[in-house]
Amino acid sequence: MRRTTATIPLLAIAVAAVWLTGCAAEPDTVLQSDLPQVPGMVPRDTTGLRQSEGRVTAGQFSYKGPITNLNARAEETMSRFDQAGWKLASQTLSAATASFTYRKDNRTVSVEIIQNGLQPKMSTAVLTVTSEVAVKAAEPAATAEPVVVPVVVPAPAPVSG
Repeated sequence: MRRTTATIPLLAIAVAAVWLTGCAAEPDTVLQSDLPQVPGMVPRDTTGLRQSEGRVTAGQFSYKGPITNLNARAEETMSRFDQAGWKLASQTLSAATASFTYRKDNRTVSVEIIQNGLQPKMSTAVLTVTSEVAVKAAEPAATAEPVVVPVVVPAPAPVSG
């Protein structure tokens, strides 16, 4: 009985250490691709996901988390995109919102980070990925030229009087 009593606290400490270690590390990229995550924020929702050859070609990725310094969060996010080989196309920074667009091969990523002024812990970010490949895949297949089929209509019967 004594051995079990001593083992339980040690087991609890070991489980807590493994759990904390696993939760502390956020993945640097979305789905192990070349698309960086927004640092310091938790992924919440993904819609419209499309992948091709290990790359994210379309999708919208939502994040929530604390932002106490919007400029620092924007700089860290931009640094991740730069390191992953994305090229900055545009950026806008206001008091509560950072927006930027990056391009790489045939893909475009729009990033919007919004600092919640009333509750900074409930700030949000959205990554939206578009690409020519995803647009073409979403378009309906082209059809051939319409075929004209003649319709034969019989002449009306003569009316006798």
